[in-house]
Amino acid sequence: MVTIGYSALGVSLPLFVAHRTGLFADRGLEVKMRGYPTAHPLVESIMDDGVPCGGFVAFPISLHRHVRTRPLHYACAVVEDLDNPISFLLVRKGSGIRSIEELVGRRVGVLPTKAYREWLKALLARSRLGYHQVKLDKTCKCMETCATGNVPIEQMVSVHDVLPRETAAALRSGRVDAIFTNDPGVTDAVRSGVADIFGDRPILPSLLGSPFLFGSFVLDSDFVADRPDEARRIIAAIDEGVRFCQQNPAEARRLAAAYLPPSCGDLRDGLGRPVFLTSKEVGVSRVQAAMDLLADGGMIGGRVDMGPWVMDTDTPLPQRSAPRPARRSRAEPVGLVTSCD
Repeated sequence: MVTIGYSALGVSLPLFVAHRTGLFADRGLEVKMRGYPTAHPLVESIMDDGVPCGGFVAFPISLHRHVRTRPLHYACAVVEDLDNPISFLLVRKGSGIRSIEELVGRRVGVLPTKAYREWLKALLARSRLGYHQVKLDKTCKCMETCATGNVPIEQMVSVHDVLPRETAAALRSGRVDAIFTNDPGVTDAVRSGVADIFGDRPILPSLLGSPFLFGSFVLDSDFVADRPDEARRIIAAIDEGVRFCQQNPAEARRLAAAYLPPSCGDLRDGLGRPVFLTSKEVGVSRVQAAMDLLADGGMIGGRVDMGPWVMDTDTPLPQRSAPRPARRSRAEPVGLVTSCD
């Protein structure tokens, strides 16, 4: 039995497909799926609680812990570009927000992960704005209140964590005036009639370049060293899940409902249109370029040679990483979605 964690987001479609259609079982793997509301507590569990692998994970989350704690391995990828968005800035209907500058003095929601906080910081900085993190999600121990530096108080935006299942309700109630997030929360909020999409171009590809390598499936380096055959079979199954998503995206979104919060799990006609790549389609150079971009932006706290850590089904056997710190006892991840065989 191997436990595979998943972030209950639209970017995890290949993993849902691989489990739901029996692709793991086809490769002799007995898999238990463990759900998390976002990828941030998922990576915490991989690093600290012995979960061997999971996905999909935005690179600022995984690379931050890679740099600070110990290495992870990366396989497959999810991409967004100008024609296939993942991330959206939503504004509450009737809010009157028509520019980034008009977010000053407003309450802005953010998907509670290091990735979306860093990307929001970059988006605001382009308009010479900063943010104050009003609420810090307790799973995000590595995050600190944004260092506002020389940004005057009148140029500050207050930022509040909003989980996917809370997106529509937070906008409807006025808890937030805008939110930077992804599916399933985006589709649910727009479909519910409480939100409009800000702008006419996808945020991250416009800000950081198109195509934008968003994230990947990640594997604990000790798991890969100790059980390399299982790791390769897991990657092979997810590769098949990626090909399924490439060929039949509508069916993949339908299958996702079993893994998403019931209140917003219907991704039929979903607004997010992630592009998925198999492990062999990614390549070290693309992951290295993504890491360099994030490092140059100060988003991950260091720089890494990604060559040893990008995997496909033919990757040579790795060596065991440096000894891990002692695991500490911790509660179940906040907002755990489900655990199923």
